[in-house]
Amino acid sequence: MITWREHNIHTPQSNGDNDYDSDGEKAFVFNLFDDVADKTLTYKFKSKSSAIDITITLTGREQMCTSTGLAVWGGAETLCNYFLEEHDTDNPTEIFRRGRSRVLELGAGLGLCGLFTAKAFEPGEVMLSDGDVDVLERLQKNIEQNATSSRTTVSCAQLVWGQNLDAFEEEHGKFDVIIASECMYMTPSLQTIWQTVNHLLAESNGVFLYVHQASSQVPNEKVLEMATHCGFVWTTSLSYPLVHLFRRKKI
Repeated sequence: MITWREHNIHTPQSNGDNDYDSDGEKAFVFNLFDDVADKTLTYKFKSKSSAIDITITLTGREQMCTSTGLAVWGGAETLCNYFLEEHDTDNPTEIFRRGRSRVLELGAGLGLCGLFTAKAFEPGEVMLSDGDVDVLERLQKNIEQNATSSRTTVSCAQLVWGQNLDAFEEEHGKFDVIIASECMYMTPSLQTIWQTVNHLLAESNGVFLYVHQASSQVPNEKVLEMATHCGFVWTTSLSYPLVHLFRRKKI
């Protein structure tokens, strides 16, 4: 494991009184000296049909001070609620095959979406990934304190977007489903995330589910433009227009 923390990619070049990234946009800067204690965060999800009644307990922070991955973004809850509604209509059965599908969460943070997926749909494997070593410590703890079905193996691994993808694939393989929320909030991450998805998503029938609702720099149009460039098409639902289901365009 490499000693990588999120500010390695977001720390900007100094430019006088203001800091900008390589595209000339205002950079996202953390206060690395904030000392904020972890808290126990509890999330409850119950479907209208009561088919799903899940409680997830996370160890993390309520605010993003030293890393965006140490707290839960609103988009993560949106993605879980999208899954909750879609489960009631039985649509996810085509995506999350119980005991079989391999699922990867990118930029998992505290792991809310991945842990929800593991509990609700019981795929064969859920791997929670993040690049930040501090986040990975919390991820492992959150896996241990949220019991899942014996059908599903849940683990975490370090994955820095766009880096060492061949080695990651050699060790872990490709995935049937990739999920992520609010990861493309900075311009530098847009290309590397799509590069990662394109590399690790299964060639046949692979699905990438992504919610993009709180971007500070990257509008939704840029996300979709890059998706098109990488050969993906997408669908959305009326209830959750900011959740996109991407698939490779069939030739």
